[in-house]
Formats: sequence, C-alpha cells, structure tokens
Amino acid sequence: MTPLQIIVVTCLYFVALLIVIYFTRAKARRILGAFIGGAAVGLFGMRAILLGNTLGLWRVPISWTPLFLTLFYLGLTISVTPIYLVTWRVARRFGWRGLAVCLGVVAIIGPPRDYLYALNSRRGWFSRPALPPSSQTR
Repeated sequence: MTPLQIIVVTCLYFVALLIVIYFTRAKARRILGAFIGGAAVGLFGMRAILLGNTLGLWRVPISWTPLFLTLFYLGLTISVTPIYLVTWRVARRFGWRGLAVCLGVVAIIGPPRDYLYALNSRRGWFSRPALPPSSQTR
C-alpha cells in the first residue's frame, strides 16, 4: 500500500467510526475508552506483524519508514475502535450471549476473508504452516 491509499482507507474508517458513534449513542467517556483500546490493539498489531515477518511465519509487504508506520498505526487504531463501541452496545443489550454470537461471526468470517485478500493481493502476501511436517508425532 502507498501512504495515499492508507490515508484514504483511514478516512473511510473514520467516517464509519462517526456513524457507529451516532448509532451507538456513545458518550465521550465511552468513545475515549474505545480509542484507548484501539491504540492498544494498534500497538499489538504492529508488533505482531513485525514478529511474524521476523520469524518468517508470514510476510506483510509494508514499507518500514516512520511516515508509513505512523499512518499504518493510525489506520489500525481507527479501524478497530468501532468494534469496541459495537460490542459494548451488544453486551448491554444481549449480554454474554450477544458477545458469543459476535465472536462466532468474527471467527467464521475472518479467516476466509484474510485468505482471499492475501490470495488476491498484488504484493505477494504469504503465510506458511507454523510447524514443519517433520516435527509431527506418530
């Protein structure tokens, strides 16, 4: 991705965030908490990408310049913040059963979506099995 693409996608996610804020009727304290959670997930995501690239578990073709990393982190933070607001509202309305349904939906939709994105990517994302076949027990 180019920095311009990240800026455009981040702006789209920010519009989605504003829509989620409106429909969840979240107050400033709840929004701040969601942003703090998003910032934590952004840091975790950046570290996970770095660790996966270093260990050779996968390769995410990103530029490691300070501008790109800052934009990427901001994009990660803004893109996950609405999830906290939606799951908060679901938990308030439906309790733990609602959160279980949310988790199930994410677990079913997420891996195929990521696989299809990596398959159709022009930049050559790849992943490999965590354990080589020779390490399997009999």
